Amino acid sequence: MTVSNSRRAARRLAAAFALTLGFGGTCLAAAELPPAAPADPSVVPAQPAGPVSILPATSDSAVREDPGIAVGDLAAPGVGSIGLVDVAAGGFSPQLWRGTDLELLKQLLPQLPRRSALPAVRQLARNLLLSPGAPPIAAPASGAREDQPAENTALTASQWLIEARASTLAGFGDWTEVQALLELVPEDQLTETLRRLRAESNLVANRVSDACSRAQTALSTAPDVYWQKIQVFCQLDAGQGSAANLGLALLREQKVEDPVFFWAVDVSSGAQGGVPASFTRLEPLHYAILRKAEGRLPVNIADVQDNIVDPATLGWLAALPMPDDAAVKGDRTPPAQRAARRRAQEEARILLAERAVRAGTLPAAALRDIYASLNTKDPAPPPLTQITAEDVRGRAFLYQSAAAQTVPTARAEVLARALELVRADRGQKGPPLSVMGAVYADMLTAMEPTSDLVWFAGHAARALLAAGPADKRARERAEAWLDLARSMGRTSREAGQIAAGLWPVEAMLRESAASRLPPQALRSWMGSLPPETPAEVIALRQGTVLSLLMAVGEPVQATDWLGVVPGPARIDSAGVLAPHIWNGMALAAKAGRSGETAAFALVAVGEDSPSQMALPSLQQVIESLRAAGRDEDARALAVEAALALGF
Repeated sequence: MTVSNSRRAARRLAAAFALTLGFGGTCLAAAELPPAAPADPSVVPAQPAGPVSILPATSDSAVREDPGIAVGDLAAPGVGSIGLVDVAAGGFSPQLWRGTDLELLKQLLPQLPRRSALPAVRQLARNLLLSPGAPPIAAPASGAREDQPAENTALTASQWLIEARASTLAGFGDWTEVQALLELVPEDQLTETLRRLRAESNLVANRVSDACSRAQTALSTAPDVYWQKIQVFCQLDAGQGSAANLGLALLREQKVEDPVFFWAVDVSSGAQGGVPASFTRLEPLHYAILRKAEGRLPVNIADVQDNIVDPATLGWLAALPMPDDAAVKGDRTPPAQRAARRRAQEEARILLAERAVRAGTLPAAALRDIYASLNTKDPAPPPLTQITAEDVRGRAFLYQSAAAQTVPTARAEVLARALELVRADRGQKGPPLSVMGAVYADMLTAMEPTSDLVWFAGHAARALLAAGPADKRARERAEAWLDLARSMGRTSREAGQIAAGLWPVEAMLRESAASRLPPQALRSWMGSLPPETPAEVIALRQGTVLSLLMAVGEPVQATDWLGVVPGPARIDSAGVLAPHIWNGMALAAKAGRSGETAAFALVAVGEDSPSQMALPSLQQVIESLRAAGRDEDARALAVEAALALGF
């Protein structure tokens, strides 16, 4: 095919415009890159080790059994069928979207919770988005194939689905998975949204040359502002100050509205201006620029932390080193005030890091390092028994004290105090148990469940289970602590009390083969509650336990509810699911549409603590997941909800 003279002229004009902006010397020119080989729709791209691309099976028998599938020529496999997690690793079946309406899915995926405190919820969402599977068909009755573009849109269903999956993962702050997923998409299948996400994932991963190469290629076609900003960063990174200044001047002339971008550029140049008043989040480009600013955090977290809810921003800011007050030129603040400012900054950073671990965008190991590096001697900490749930420095001191112990019993005593605070607080004034369980998981897994530590079994098992289902070592060690309490409970009254208190969590964790709940186990658990517990609280907790046990399929009988029946017939203290979520989830589960059921379940759980969710709603979510074949996810959610509620 030949290119018309007018098209050649347009390309020369675009290239000349890019050169006038100073874009010529930063990266490889587009002409220097090897031409991409034409895509062969019959060939599936080679997969790196780990990721998988599982295409849905389409046997003749399957077509005959499902009258909703149109018979006809098969389209080429679409990019929507690319994935990273298979069924064996906890992913969904390649048929996860079969029977789901495309327009419904377009409404659901953007509503998935971004900052859930429950690791089980985050893992379910991750597996849903990373599982390969053909997208739903827009209009099944019309006989349209999955890769046929919908009316008035240039995107196929497959292209939309891969865009939605990658964009949602980016919203979670899971940029490592975004990059891994998009690496599997053939170059000729990348939409403009996917090209931008791929460049942003390169920036987050510090693969600057790859991002700059993509910006260079994009700008050879059209001078889009988005790519111009990336090119300015590339020029700064390459030491091309003059070209970068020219690019910045042109962006300002175009009245580009991105105050955080211009502030980050100023910071990278050594300026000390304050953070913009509109600052609430960092884009990947902003983060890449700030990361080059001598590796120091150029913002007073104490001033902005209340405005930050974006998961990725929480993790990025918490991971950057603290600013060096001594390096601030012209700062004549008295030493006492400077020390107070420093302490406020340190405490604000801890709070930010705890929230980032809660959201899943900062490894627990990073929070451990922050706790360990804090100077807890100025001011001197209170005694361990006087530390409260809201005491930020006290949490760091507890961690340092536990880490300093070499005798298992002494370490267990400190850990017990730290975990008691968290469990009693339930995430109201301090971090939830899921965060502190992850922080202390390494210490707890290193401790042997021995008879002299049976008194500690409840603390250890709960914290390890709260760390989340992804931590297999923590799960195995938690089960060892549960076994210790149960086995010693036959001969030790203390161990029996501990085992009785752990019974509901253990029953949710391990599927039972019994025909009904052991009545003695229920009575023993109620007897393990503090003697001063009011009768109405006991009834409420009994109802919660029985509801969660029923949700995971345990054989609860009507007579087990006798202690609750005298209570009120209606409880209006927590929010109930909207009818369209409740019924949509029930219908999807009944029809066995696993992906749709999981999406509804995730929207239903949301970002709030289980304590803010009506118990029948939580029960419906768990039962729906089980009905859709996600039993392991359902049990993990039930266990974490019980722990978050203080069981």
